[in-house]
Amino acid sequence: MEIFLTLLSLAIAIALILLTAKILIMKKAAKEIKEQFSKLIQGNTNALINISCADKDISALACSLNAKISELREKELTYVNGDKELKSAITNVAHDIRTPLTAICGYTDMIKEETSRDKIDKYLAIISERATALKTLSEELFKYSVATNTTSEKNQQFEKLDINCLLQETLFSFYNKFCQRNIIPQITACESAVLRITDKNSLTRIFSNIIENAIKYSDGDFSVNVKENGTISFSNTARNLNNVDVGKLFDRFFTVENGKYSTGLGLSIAKQLTKQLGGEITAEYNGGVLTIIFKI
Repeated sequence: MEIFLTLLSLAIAIALILLTAKILIMKKAAKEIKEQFSKLIQGNTNALINISCADKDISALACSLNAKISELREKELTYVNGDKELKSAITNVAHDIRTPLTAICGYTDMIKEETSRDKIDKYLAIISERATALKTLSEELFKYSVATNTTSEKNQQFEKLDINCLLQETLFSFYNKFCQRNIIPQITACESAVLRITDKNSLTRIFSNIIENAIKYSDGDFSVNVKENGTISFSNTARNLNNVDVGKLFDRFFTVENGKYSTGLGLSIAKQLTKQLGGEITAEYNGGVLTIIFKI
Protein backbone atom coordinates (compact mmCIF):
# COMPACT_ATOMS: atom_id res chain seq x y z
CA MET A 1 0.00 0.00 0.00
CA GLU A 2 2.83 2.33 0.92
CA ILE A 3 4.52 1.59 -2.42
CA PHE A 4 1.25 2.46 -4.26
CA LEU A 5 0.91 5.72 -2.36
CA THR A 6 4.54 6.56 -3.06
CA LEU A 7 4.14 5.88 -6.77
CA LEU A 8 0.90 7.88 -6.82
CA SER A 9 2.57 10.80 -5.08
CA LEU A 10 5.48 10.59 -7.50
CA ALA A 11 3.12 10.56 -10.48
CA ILE A 12 1.21 13.55 -9.12
CA ALA A 13 4.47 15.39 -8.49
CA ILE A 14 5.67 14.69 -12.06
CA ALA A 15 2.28 15.77 -13.44
CA LEU A 16 2.43 18.99 -11.43
CA ILE A 17 5.97 19.65 -12.63
CA LEU A 18 4.95 19.05 -16.26
CA LEU A 19 1.82 21.17 -15.83
CA THR A 20 3.82 23.97 -14.22
CA ALA A 21 6.38 23.78 -17.01
CA LYS A 22 3.61 23.96 -19.63
CA ILE A 23 2.01 26.92 -17.89
CA LEU A 24 5.35 28.70 -17.77
CA ILE A 25 5.97 27.97 -21.47
CA MET A 26 2.48 29.18 -22.37
CA LYS A 27 2.96 32.32 -20.27
CA LYS A 28 6.22 32.96 -22.09
CA ALA A 29 4.49 32.43 -25.44
CA ALA A 30 1.62 34.73 -24.41
CA LYS A 31 4.16 37.39 -23.43
CA GLU A 32 5.92 36.96 -26.80
CA ILE A 33 2.60 37.33 -28.61
CA LYS A 34 1.71 40.43 -26.61
CA GLU A 35 5.06 42.12 -27.20
CA GLN A 36 5.28 41.24 -30.89
CA PHE A 37 1.64 42.17 -31.54
CA SER A 38 2.20 45.59 -29.93
CA LYS A 39 5.31 46.21 -32.07
CA LEU A 40 3.62 45.01 -35.26
CA ILE A 41 0.60 47.26 -34.74
CA GLN A 42 2.69 50.34 -33.95
CA GLY A 43 5.56 49.79 -36.36
CA ASN A 44 5.77 49.86 -40.14
CA THR A 45 6.90 46.32 -40.80
CA ASN A 46 5.77 43.30 -42.79
CA ALA A 47 6.87 40.81 -40.12
CA LEU A 48 4.44 38.41 -38.43
CA ILE A 49 4.16 36.95 -34.93
CA ASN A 50 6.73 34.23 -34.32
CA ILE A 51 6.62 32.17 -31.10
CA SER A 52 8.99 29.65 -29.58
CA CYS A 53 6.19 27.51 -28.15
CA ALA A 54 5.13 24.37 -30.01
CA ASP A 55 1.77 24.09 -28.24
CA LYS A 56 -0.92 23.59 -30.90
CA ASP A 57 -3.44 25.92 -29.23
CA ILE A 58 -0.91 28.75 -28.84
CA SER A 59 0.29 28.15 -32.40
CA ALA A 60 -3.32 28.30 -33.61
CA LEU A 61 -3.78 31.60 -31.75
CA ALA A 62 -0.62 33.02 -33.35
CA CYS A 63 -1.76 31.89 -36.82
CA SER A 64 -5.17 33.48 -36.27
CA LEU A 65 -3.59 36.76 -35.17
CA ASN A 66 -1.21 36.68 -38.16
CA ALA A 67 -4.17 36.24 -40.49
CA LYS A 68 -5.92 39.24 -38.93
CA ILE A 69 -2.73 41.31 -39.08
CA SER A 70 -2.33 40.50 -42.79
CA GLU A 71 -5.97 41.42 -43.36
CA LEU A 72 -5.50 44.74 -41.55
CA ARG A 73 -2.39 45.49 -43.60
CA GLU A 74 -4.30 44.87 -46.83
CA LYS A 75 -7.09 47.18 -45.72
CA GLU A 76 -4.58 49.82 -44.66
CA LEU A 77 -2.82 49.60 -48.03
CA THR A 78 -6.16 49.87 -49.82
CA TYR A 79 -7.04 52.89 -47.70
CA VAL A 80 -3.67 54.60 -48.31
CA ASN A 81 -3.80 53.97 -52.05
CA GLY A 82 -7.45 55.05 -52.14
CA ASP A 83 -6.62 58.22 -50.23
CA LYS A 84 -3.81 59.09 -52.66
CA GLU A 85 -6.06 58.30 -55.61
CA LEU A 86 -8.87 60.39 -54.17
CA LYS A 87 -6.60 63.40 -53.61
CA SER A 88 -5.26 63.08 -57.14
CA ALA A 89 -8.80 62.68 -58.47
CA ILE A 90 -10.02 65.77 -56.61
CA THR A 91 -7.15 67.77 -58.10
CA ASN A 92 -7.87 66.50 -61.62
CA VAL A 93 -11.63 66.96 -61.40
CA ALA A 94 -11.23 70.40 -59.83
CA HIS A 95 -8.98 71.40 -62.74
CA ASP A 96 -11.40 69.93 -65.31
CA ILE A 97 -14.31 71.82 -63.74
CA ARG A 98 -12.36 75.05 -63.17
CA THR A 99 -11.20 75.33 -66.79
CA PRO A 100 -14.64 75.54 -68.48
CA LEU A 101 -16.09 77.45 -65.52
CA THR A 102 -13.39 80.11 -65.81
CA ALA A 103 -14.10 80.38 -69.53
CA ILE A 104 -17.84 80.76 -68.91
CA CYS A 105 -17.26 83.56 -66.39
CA GLY A 106 -14.76 85.28 -68.68
CA TYR A 107 -16.96 85.23 -71.76
CA THR A 108 -19.99 86.29 -69.70
CA ASP A 109 -18.11 89.40 -68.59
CA MET A 110 -17.08 90.07 -72.19
CA ILE A 111 -20.70 89.85 -73.37
CA LYS A 112 -21.69 92.54 -70.88
CA GLU A 113 -19.32 94.99 -72.59
CA GLU A 114 -19.78 93.79 -76.17
CA THR A 115 -22.10 95.52 -78.67
CA SER A 116 -21.37 93.46 -81.78
CA ARG A 117 -24.07 90.83 -82.33
CA ASP A 118 -21.67 88.53 -84.17
CA LYS A 119 -19.19 88.53 -81.31
CA ILE A 120 -21.97 88.04 -78.75
CA ASP A 121 -23.22 85.01 -80.70
CA LYS A 122 -19.66 83.68 -80.85
CA TYR A 123 -19.19 84.11 -77.09
CA LEU A 124 -22.57 82.48 -76.39
CA ALA A 125 -21.57 79.49 -78.54
CA ILE A 126 -18.36 79.10 -76.52
CA ILE A 127 -20.27 79.42 -73.24
CA SER A 128 -22.74 76.78 -74.44
CA GLU A 129 -19.90 74.41 -75.34
CA ARG A 130 -18.23 74.89 -71.93
CA ALA A 131 -21.56 74.44 -70.13
CA THR A 132 -22.10 71.17 -72.00
CA ALA A 133 -18.66 70.04 -70.86
CA LEU A 134 -19.56 70.81 -67.24
CA LYS A 135 -22.84 68.93 -67.65
CA THR A 136 -20.98 65.89 -68.99
CA LEU A 137 -18.53 65.96 -66.09
CA SER A 138 -21.30 66.18 -63.49
CA GLU A 139 -23.26 63.35 -65.15
CA GLU A 140 -20.22 61.06 -65.19
CA LEU A 141 -19.54 61.76 -61.52
CA PHE A 142 -23.17 61.05 -60.65
CA LYS A 143 -23.17 57.80 -62.64
CA TYR A 144 -20.01 56.69 -60.87
CA SER A 145 -21.42 57.44 -57.42
CA VAL A 146 -24.52 55.41 -58.27
CA ALA A 147 -22.53 52.50 -59.73
CA THR A 148 -20.16 52.26 -56.76
CA ASN A 149 -22.87 52.63 -54.13
CA THR A 150 -23.07 49.30 -52.26
CA THR A 151 -26.86 49.55 -52.11
CA SER A 152 -27.05 49.63 -55.92
CA GLU A 153 -26.54 45.85 -56.01
CA LYS A 154 -29.74 45.42 -54.01
CA ASN A 155 -31.65 47.41 -56.63
CA GLN A 156 -30.58 45.16 -59.49
CA GLN A 157 -33.35 43.03 -61.00
CA PHE A 158 -32.06 39.80 -62.51
CA GLU A 159 -33.94 38.26 -65.42
CA LYS A 160 -33.24 36.02 -68.40
CA LEU A 161 -31.85 38.16 -71.24
CA ASP A 162 -30.41 37.62 -74.69
CA ILE A 163 -27.22 39.67 -74.36
CA ASN A 164 -26.67 39.43 -78.13
CA CYS A 165 -29.99 41.18 -78.74
CA LEU A 166 -29.41 43.74 -75.95
CA LEU A 167 -26.00 44.63 -77.39
CA GLN A 168 -27.49 45.28 -80.82
CA GLU A 169 -30.14 47.54 -79.28
CA THR A 170 -27.43 49.47 -77.45
CA LEU A 171 -25.33 49.81 -80.60
CA PHE A 172 -28.35 51.18 -82.49
CA SER A 173 -28.85 53.85 -79.81
CA PHE A 174 -25.38 55.22 -80.74
CA TYR A 175 -26.24 55.52 -84.44
CA ASN A 176 -26.02 59.33 -84.47
CA LYS A 177 -22.71 59.41 -82.62
CA PHE A 178 -21.24 56.86 -85.03
CA CYS A 179 -22.37 59.04 -87.92
CA GLN A 180 -20.81 62.16 -86.36
CA ARG A 181 -17.44 60.38 -86.21
CA ASN A 182 -17.93 58.75 -89.65
CA ILE A 183 -17.57 55.33 -88.04
CA ILE A 184 -19.24 52.31 -89.61
CA PRO A 185 -19.40 49.57 -86.93
CA GLN A 186 -18.38 46.09 -88.02
CA ILE A 187 -20.53 43.60 -86.11
CA THR A 188 -19.87 39.87 -86.00
CA ALA A 189 -22.40 37.99 -83.90
CA CYS A 190 -23.26 34.35 -83.40
CA GLU A 191 -26.61 33.28 -84.83
CA SER A 192 -27.89 31.67 -81.64
CA ALA A 193 -29.21 33.58 -78.64
CA VAL A 194 -26.76 34.14 -75.78
CA LEU A 195 -28.98 33.83 -72.73
CA ARG A 196 -27.93 34.93 -69.26
CA ILE A 197 -29.64 35.65 -65.94
CA THR A 198 -28.53 39.23 -65.33
CA ASP A 199 -29.62 42.85 -64.72
CA LYS A 200 -30.67 44.68 -67.89
CA ASN A 201 -29.91 48.21 -66.71
CA SER A 202 -26.40 47.32 -65.50
CA LEU A 203 -25.58 45.40 -68.68
CA THR A 204 -26.85 48.25 -70.86
CA ARG A 205 -24.70 50.70 -68.91
CA ILE A 206 -21.63 48.47 -69.37
CA PHE A 207 -22.16 48.22 -73.14
CA SER A 208 -22.88 51.96 -73.41
CA ASN A 209 -19.73 52.97 -71.53
CA ILE A 210 -17.51 50.67 -73.60
CA ILE A 211 -19.03 51.89 -76.89
CA GLU A 212 -18.85 55.53 -75.85
CA ASN A 213 -15.20 55.14 -74.88
CA ALA A 214 -14.47 53.55 -78.26
CA ILE A 215 -16.22 56.35 -80.18
CA LYS A 216 -14.37 58.99 -78.18
CA TYR A 217 -10.86 57.59 -78.73
CA SER A 218 -11.16 55.61 -81.98
CA ASP A 219 -9.07 56.57 -85.00
CA GLY A 220 -12.14 55.97 -87.19
CA ASP A 221 -13.10 52.32 -86.86
CA PHE A 222 -15.02 50.09 -84.45
CA SER A 223 -15.84 46.39 -84.42
CA VAL A 224 -17.74 44.02 -82.15
CA ASN A 225 -17.46 40.24 -81.99
CA VAL A 226 -20.01 38.20 -79.99
CA LYS A 227 -19.29 34.55 -79.25
CA GLU A 228 -21.70 31.84 -78.08
CA ASN A 229 -19.90 31.51 -74.73
CA GLY A 230 -20.85 35.10 -73.82
CA THR A 231 -17.48 36.67 -74.66
CA ILE A 232 -17.82 40.03 -76.44
CA SER A 233 -14.82 41.83 -77.93
CA PHE A 234 -14.98 45.57 -78.67
CA SER A 235 -12.08 46.74 -80.85
CA ASN A 236 -10.94 50.05 -82.31
CA THR A 237 -7.70 51.52 -83.60
CA ALA A 238 -6.15 53.90 -81.05
CA ARG A 239 -2.59 54.72 -82.03
CA ASN A 240 -2.25 57.42 -79.36
CA LEU A 241 -2.44 54.79 -76.62
CA ASN A 242 0.39 52.71 -75.19
CA ASN A 243 0.57 49.64 -72.97
CA VAL A 244 0.93 51.80 -69.84
CA ASP A 245 -2.28 53.69 -70.69
CA VAL A 246 -4.13 50.45 -71.39
CA GLY A 247 -3.07 49.08 -68.01
CA LYS A 248 -4.79 52.05 -66.35
CA LEU A 249 -7.96 52.21 -68.46
CA PHE A 250 -10.15 50.80 -65.69
CA ASP A 251 -8.66 53.04 -62.99
CA ARG A 252 -10.91 55.73 -61.57
CA PHE A 253 -10.41 59.19 -63.08
CA PHE A 254 -7.76 58.01 -65.56
CA THR A 255 -7.89 59.82 -68.90
CA VAL A 256 -5.57 59.84 -71.89
CA GLU A 257 -4.24 63.12 -73.25
CA ASN A 258 -7.02 63.64 -75.79
CA GLY A 259 -9.74 62.94 -73.24
CA LYS A 260 -10.72 66.60 -72.92
CA TYR A 261 -13.50 67.31 -70.40
CA SER A 262 -13.71 63.65 -69.40
CA THR A 263 -13.49 62.30 -65.86
CA GLY A 264 -12.27 58.92 -67.09
CA LEU A 265 -15.03 57.12 -65.18
CA GLY A 266 -16.73 55.29 -68.04
CA LEU A 267 -14.65 52.12 -68.04
CA SER A 268 -14.23 52.22 -64.27
CA ILE A 269 -18.03 52.15 -63.95
CA ALA A 270 -18.16 49.30 -66.48
CA LYS A 271 -15.66 47.31 -64.42
CA GLN A 272 -17.56 47.94 -61.18
CA LEU A 273 -20.87 46.84 -62.70
CA THR A 274 -19.26 43.83 -64.37
CA LYS A 275 -17.94 42.72 -60.99
CA GLN A 276 -21.41 43.09 -59.48
CA LEU A 277 -22.85 40.90 -62.25
CA GLY A 278 -20.19 38.24 -61.71
CA GLY A 279 -18.53 38.82 -65.09
CA GLU A 280 -15.03 39.71 -66.28
CA ILE A 281 -13.69 42.68 -68.24
CA THR A 282 -10.13 43.17 -69.48
CA ALA A 283 -8.21 45.24 -72.04
CA GLU A 284 -5.61 44.26 -74.62
CA TYR A 285 -3.47 46.42 -76.91
CA ASN A 286 -1.79 44.95 -79.97
CA GLY A 287 -0.59 46.66 -83.13
CA GLY A 288 -2.27 49.94 -82.26
CA VAL A 289 -5.64 48.25 -81.73
CA LEU A 290 -7.39 48.46 -78.37
CA THR A 291 -9.69 45.55 -77.49
CA ILE A 292 -12.03 45.52 -74.51
CA ILE A 293 -13.04 41.95 -73.70
CA PHE A 294 -16.24 41.45 -71.72
CA LYS A 295 -17.49 38.07 -70.56
CA ILE A 296 -20.53 37.09 -68.55
